[in-house]
This record gives sequence, C-alpha cells and structure tokens, in this order.
Amino acid sequence: MSQVSDVAVIDIGSRSICAYRAEMLSDDNFAVKSSCEIEYSGYMDGEWLDAEEIAPSFERLIEKLERGASRIKRVYVGVPAGFCQVRTISAGVTFPKAKRVTAQDLQNLYDHYNPFRDEAVVMHVKPLFFVTDRGEKILSPEKIVTSSLKAKLSFIACDREVALLLKQILSRMGIKNVTLIQSEYAAAVHLFEREERETGLLLVDIGYLSTCVQYVYGDGVDEMMTVSLGGAFLPAGFSQGLDIPFQAAVILTSKVDLDSHEEGTYTFRFDNQEYSFPISQVNDMAKECIKYIASYIKKAIDALHADLPAYTTIFLTGGGLIEVRGGAEYLSKCCGREVVYIRSNVANYAKPYYSTAVGLIFEAIEQEKKNRFGFIKRLFAR
Repeated sequence: MSQVSDVAVIDIGSRSICAYRAEMLSDDNFAVKSSCEIEYSGYMDGEWLDAEEIAPSFERLIEKLERGASRIKRVYVGVPAGFCQVRTISAGVTFPKAKRVTAQDLQNLYDHYNPFRDEAVVMHVKPLFFVTDRGEKILSPEKIVTSSLKAKLSFIACDREVALLLKQILSRMGIKNVTLIQSEYAAAVHLFEREERETGLLLVDIGYLSTCVQYVYGDGVDEMMTVSLGGAFLPAGFSQGLDIPFQAAVILTSKVDLDSHEEGTYTFRFDNQEYSFPISQVNDMAKECIKYIASYIKKAIDALHADLPAYTTIFLTGGGLIEVRGGAEYLSKCCGREVVYIRSNVANYAKPYYSTAVGLIFEAIEQEKKNRFGFIKRLFAR
C-alpha cells in the first residue's frame, strides 16, 4: 500500500480556525509540516457570530498551507459539536441463514437505520456495540459467522447548511474533495484506547465560547451536548466586574492562581496603564465564574441517559481553563467529580488545547489510508 504523504486539516474552534498540513511518521505519531491560525468572531448557539468571516479565513489558511508546497486537493474539516447532532439507534438484521458478516452487510444496516435522511449530513456511523445470535457483545462483527445481528449505533451528523457552506467555500478554491469530521469525537477516539472506551468515558471540552459534554462508548458517541459558555466567561466577568477593557481582563485571567493564598495583588500593564487588584478579590470572582460554568456542565451530565455513578471521572480537554492555575481542581469541587486533564503524546502538541487538532489529524490519516487501500483493491479487482 502506498504511503500517506500528507493530509490537510482545518480545525474550527470558537475563538480561532487552525489549519495543519501533517504527515504520518508511525501509527501513533505524525509531524506537522506547516500550520497557521486565524482568530475570528466564533460561534454560539449553533450560529456563526459573523458568517462573512468564514470564507476569507479559509482562503487565507489554505493559501498559507500551500505556500512553498504542492496544491492541496483534499481537505478534512473538523466540525465542532455546536453544529452537530448525535442520535443513537437500536438496530438489527436477521439473515436467511448463518453467514459471515461483510462490510456491505454493515453498510446496509447503517443505511436502513439512518435517522437523519435529508435532515442533516451524516459524518460518522459508529457502533456502541453489536450482539451476535449467540449473545456475544462485540465491537467488530465483520467476518464473524452469525444468523443475526443486533446493534446500538451512533449517528453523528452536521447541520446541512453548515456542511454546504464549508464545502462550497473550498470548492470555489478548487478543492472538490472535502471530508467532514466531528471534532470532539475525533479527539475522544484518538486520546483513548478502544479498551478504555468499551466501559464508557465522560469527556468535557471547554473552549472559548462553547463547551461540549459527550459520553463516549465503544467506537461511538452515545450522547453529546453543547453549552454556549466557555473560558471567555472569566475575562468577560473581570471586564464587567472590575470595569476594565476586555483585553486587559484577558491578561488578568492569565495571572490567576487559585492555589495562591497570598494577600498581595495581581499587577500588570495594558495600553500604557498599570492595573492592580487584590488577589483575594480576583480569585473569588474567578471561582464564581468557574462555578457558573460548572453548573451548566453538571446540568448536561445529569441530563445524560447514561446513569453515571459519582465516581465517574470527567476527562477535560480544550483551552478554556488551561491558563487558570487551579482551575481544573476548582471545577472538580464544583462538579463533585474528579476532573483530569487529558492530552496527546504527540511532541509539541501535548496540550489539552490541541486535543481536537490531534484527533482530526489522526482521523484524517486513517481515512486517507483507507481511501488509498480501497483504490488499490479496486485497481487489482479489474
């Protein structure tokens, strides 16, 4: 099979849009050949705050990736949870007689039980589990001999208008091959081994303006919810409560240390002006903001159909609270659950902020390998 040369990936966040051109080094590692990032207005409640920014942002990102390199023919675009839906379906099929399950059998099952049809664009169909005629609960039934299959399937779909917009933008740039990937799903699959996912995982991605809560089971997402609230709530709270410019509040947020019990001040300069605020006052405000974010995360977790025991760990990704020292620990106290930051092992990308980017790159490499393998199979089948 031919080697994957490189993949082009666009990761849409609620603060910035990032693009990467990466090549596979091994099954669990890659190298980024070029990357770029553009800040934009973001999105909330499933809507772009300024839809007119998307096309020029994509154009600039692709132009930078192509600079000094070959033209990009295929792009993998990570679509955040704010524009997606997850539906889990109980499915099943009975064969006329026992047979060896094929990939086509599974595809027929997926097509028959698709709950979205023309309502949205399905990006992933993944099994939470399959059950054979012997009652075996498995994740991969292909090549297994059975007379029937039962399954719980996870369908992840993108809003149709959003999918159309993204593909049209790239098509106008001459890129006809566009594959949409659900960002937080990609992060979950590539941050955890299948064995870990088989017992269920609670993953929370806190971004800038948006937070995703998802329960991952097997190879799919059982449930996924979004909250239009993220790390920007802290500087917004400081800006309003302390009557300072928002960008000054951003600097203040980066200085917050909730583990500090000093009686001093947080002091910094912005726009030729010096600001100084008592540590205790700022920390109390930060805690109130985190408590507010936590209240929505708790509501989302409590609304999950999965009955999660209190000891279920929240695995945390995203850059929303990463700058606040002690932020994850205080979030844990507010949620009443252990909170653990999860990150990749990829050099230079081992920060929670890069979780979706790393997941998307790995997913793109996997899909590219499958595409090439399929092409070779068709070639030799002629």
